[in-house]
Amino acid sequence: MHLRPALLTCAAALAALCLAAPAAADSGGGAVAAPTAPAGTPTADGGARAGGAVPASTRRHRRRRARRRRVVPRAPVVPAGDHVFPVAGAYSLGGEDARFGAPRTGHTHQGHDISAASGIPVLAPFAGTIDWVRFQRAGAGHYVVLDADDERDYVFMHLRRGSIPVVAGQRVAAGEQIGEVGSSGESSGPHLHFEVWVGGWYEKGGAPVDPLPLLQAWATR
Repeated sequence: MHLRPALLTCAAALAALCLAAPAAADSGGGAVAAPTAPAGTPTADGGARAGGAVPASTRRHRRRRARRRRVVPRAPVVPAGDHVFPVAGAYSLGGEDARFGAPRTGHTHQGHDISAASGIPVLAPFAGTIDWVRFQRAGAGHYVVLDADDERDYVFMHLRRGSIPVVAGQRVAAGEQIGEVGSSGESSGPHLHFEVWVGGWYEKGGAPVDPLPLLQAWATR
């Protein structure tokens, strides 16, 4: 029969075509079914298909966000209602001349002088808002006035030049640094002149009170 050679030729051609077609290989070298969509192809809602990798653009976005994260320093945590001694270091409350009401040229002393080394941190005794940050050459030097939440005004004078990190209107926590002990203005040596006012600092109806009982109470905490 003359059909056998023709059939054999067709069969050989078909076998050659099958061998020429490439097969997808898995890790073991066998053929695997082609996926319906490439791994990591985003779905209509912007996510990745199950089993697929997160799209590269999303990975880059997450890396950028991670780099922007930073630890923000927090103010010291002080229990509500507790006060903090205003000098964070060795100090002396001095003698009679350092006290409230001691005679001065042309006036009486309206605060208490706390002797301490220059550069020792000065702290807010209670949470509140900074009212004034000023400089008086022939008097208080660099000073800060704190309107505290305990209905008192606290005044810190003769602070070290360049040591004040706060500005008027800023909220501070109890124990937060507002300056450093210095000898700016009219001063004979490093110390903190500390005043306590009830009714507002130099406001109508306001008046200074003796800080010593408060300082002694805070020093024991």
